Amino acid sequence: MSERLRVLQVIGITVGGSAEHVLQLSSLLPRDRFDVTVALSGGGPLDDEIRATGLRVLDYAPAHGVGHFKQASPDSPLELLRQFARLRADIRRHRYDVVHTHTSVAGAMGRVAAWTCRTPVRLHMVHAFAGHDAVPQPRRTLFRLAERVLDRLTTHTVVGSEFMRDLGLRRRLLRPGRVTVIPNASRMPVGDGTDADRARLRSELGLPADALLVALVGRVEEQKGADTLVRAAVAVTGAVPRAHVVVVGDGAHRARVEALAAELGLAGRVHVTGWRHDLGDVVRAIDVLALPSRWEAFGIVNLEAMAAAKPVVGFAVGGVPEVVVHGETGLLSPPGAADDLARDLVRVLTDPELAARLGAAGRRRLLERFTPGAMVQAHAELYEELVTRGRRAPARRR
Repeated sequence: MSERLRVLQVIGITVGGSAEHVLQLSSLLPRDRFDVTVALSGGGPLDDEIRATGLRVLDYAPAHGVGHFKQASPDSPLELLRQFARLRADIRRHRYDVVHTHTSVAGAMGRVAAWTCRTPVRLHMVHAFAGHDAVPQPRRTLFRLAERVLDRLTTHTVVGSEFMRDLGLRRRLLRPGRVTVIPNASRMPVGDGTDADRARLRSELGLPADALLVALVGRVEEQKGADTLVRAAVAVTGAVPRAHVVVVGDGAHRARVEALAAELGLAGRVHVTGWRHDLGDVVRAIDVLALPSRWEAFGIVNLEAMAAAKPVVGFAVGGVPEVVVHGETGLLSPPGAADDLARDLVRVLTDPELAARLGAAGRRRLLERFTPGAMVQAHAELYEELVTRGRRAPARRR
């Protein structure tokens, strides 16, 4: 293709793995082939980093202001209609070749807006299905019906794992032949932590220099299982006196997690830092990444730990086993098994050779299978293929 393709990436609040993915994909798409705009629902922790890329950024929810995510306040129907109108007006004005949506609410608004504007390619990335098993009825059924309707407005769907593809096809949320698996990647540089990195983080937390750190990185929400990690920490800290748990993130359940830690006598052993912009330094300074998620489509944070050669200990949920290989790059136990999680954490913390071996294998796997170049190239080729296919279709009809 001789001219640059106009691509709009649409996301909600810029938090978590979906926002990391959008930031990486948008900034690395070749600018001689793609003219990229990012539409976001303002107030998220990665807004500034997305703006710093130099790409055009549309804030379709400017009323959120700073710190919207920390407030965790849902938008009213009227506010969502305003956001939809702003987004649709931008799509209509700029006549994008590809509208690529992410997350549930932004994905619904973006696809409907692009469909009404007759955008040739309406691509959606499923980071998680809205109607997952943890959603109570009847909302779960309603969400799945909505996902089926939205899929009819979607030209093609991208998922990060084979698990998500197979789940979507099995539940008839996706259509055969219209879904592509493109594994996620990490924008975190590969590198080892230094003694100074370790000392700096422990000093900030007021901990001894020889403290062993188990970290959970992500939203403090029901999905990520921070409460399960806190319960497991009772056994971990009992068996490993130098162990501490660090929760790097924020969310609606933060106060609940901190209260649970105090109730279990772990107030001085569990530390919630809130969002940080030095995530690479933090991951390189910890000893093990904990992933006690209740559901997970992929888990980009796994790749961040692998880049730092840190072992991952968590639950074998969703697409996680496609990223973390049990016994090779980390240790995985059945979903929700807090006792097994505690056992595996103690095992890694008390066996430095095992931890080093798992971490090194994880880094090798990252470099072999989950590189940013491969992820971006796969998207670039998919965009061009879908646009070319869309341009041929009117010719065939004529």
